[in-house]
Amino acid sequence: MAYKLNAKQVALALVAMVMVSGCNRAVPTMDRNAVAGSEASSPRTNPTVNEVYTEDQPEHAETDPVEGPVNLPSIPHAPTTPVEPAAMKVHALAMTLTNMPAPALGQLKTVIIRAKITWTPVKGATGYRVYQLAARDGANTGKGKIVYTTPKWIPAAIVGGGMGLLNLNVGQEYVYTIEAIDRAGNVIATGQDNCAPLAPLEIPYLKEPGQNASKVGQTPYFSWTESRGADGYYVEVFSTIRGNMPAVPMWRGFRSNPESMNMMYGTQVDVFDGTRPMQWSMPLNVGSRYAWTVCAIRTDTHNMHNAKAIAKASAPINYFLP
Repeated sequence: MAYKLNAKQVALALVAMVMVSGCNRAVPTMDRNAVAGSEASSPRTNPTVNEVYTEDQPEHAETDPVEGPVNLPSIPHAPTTPVEPAAMKVHALAMTLTNMPAPALGQLKTVIIRAKITWTPVKGATGYRVYQLAARDGANTGKGKIVYTTPKWIPAAIVGGGMGLLNLNVGQEYVYTIEAIDRAGNVIATGQDNCAPLAPLEIPYLKEPGQNASKVGQTPYFSWTESRGADGYYVEVFSTIRGNMPAVPMWRGFRSNPESMNMMYGTQVDVFDGTRPMQWSMPLNVGSRYAWTVCAIRTDTHNMHNAKAIAKASAPINYFLP
């Protein structure tokens, strides 16, 4: 059966054939030189794909904005342990102190033997460890035992002291090692020193003025008994509070002659080697009550400047009125 097409149907069929034929043709390529030349003459509002993405910048890449300086060298981490601890200065001083607290206690005598260790503070230290080693323990036993752990603001320690087993031994050599510790627990500095305590001195007993002597004048003479082995004697006078409590120092003098156990108030006969004495003398008031005492002293070097051990023996206090 044959169909007849009218003129309108024929025209529509021809249009459809033309559109199908156009879809099958290749799209012409664009010359890059022509594009470059055209950019100079007219603005582009629709760049090609090759202009948006390059080989060094992958498609859909996202970059964060850069803030501050770039390409700075990395900060090195602090070492977990120092290569070698620094050296620190340590001073050990043995002290032997003999006292009679008060005449009311009779012949009671106390002897305290201890060591005072000081050292130079170390920058960056958060604390210190103090070790003690007795020479009899041998030279190959290390640092000894820890006797103190102190915070950074206390660069000093007192070891020993008291009576009985708490005292250090006379003539025993003690070695003290100090370690400075940082926040991480590393030893950043170390130092060492040694000392040996001296034997106790005898207490010098006061003779004149006698206890509660009165009308002795404003420049009285003071005398005392000998303390064998002493390098010298310090004589001290104090004003009193409520009649029996020593308060303001009025005068202090030193006597080194072991054959002359006397001294006049206000004089300065001798000077102990290695000391920088303060010489002063305040007038005594008639009718006021004053306290006085004598302290015998000895050092291992007979010089306070380089002494490593000191022994002191203090007499009980006497009172007098000018």
